[in-house]
Amino acid sequence: MQFGSRLQIEFEARKTKNPRYSLRAFAASIGAEHSTVSQILRGTRPVPTGTIRAWALKLGMLPEEAAIYVAASHAATPESSRRAQQLLHWTAEALAVINEPVHFDILRMTRDPGFRPDVRWISRQTGVSIDHVNIALTRLLRLQLLEMASGEWKDVTGFQELTERKVRKLALERVRWAAAENRINLGRKSNS
Repeated sequence: MQFGSRLQIEFEARKTKNPRYSLRAFAASIGAEHSTVSQILRGTRPVPTGTIRAWALKLGMLPEEAAIYVAASHAATPESSRRAQQLLHWTAEALAVINEPVHFDILRMTRDPGFRPDVRWISRQTGVSIDHVNIALTRLLRLQLLEMASGEWKDVTGFQELTERKVRKLALERVRWAAAENRINLGRKSNS
């Protein structure tokens, strides 16, 4: 339970004891503006973390109890944790595309007539471990920059002339697109 819920419970308990008890009186009792308390009780405004201890003490709570509410206000919600995880994922995806030339190398090699769709061969050609090649391949597929069908690998960037700069730009656009699409899908799940 967050501190705003605890405020709601306290306000309702006081109103039960005295039906004429007002929100203004409640706000005054904790040293707050009634408009602020009203917004908090409606859930349209978070409780200012800096005031939790003072308000808790005015409500007669133990300092330890106030400390728990302060800690809870800093704890991430499941939704903010999901957003943070997604941000980390897509940032790592973008940084990998920018910093690891193996992505471009794979696309460039698929255009070469001597290309072999074999991870070990690509690893030897690029000087990158097989694991890194596999990760780069997965990323290229996820970003729809590469297709694999019937033993053939095809660069699907659409560029006549393939340059590292163009590939990076397109890959970053795809990362942004995928992140935005994921954010929309997360929003749909949380609204369900």
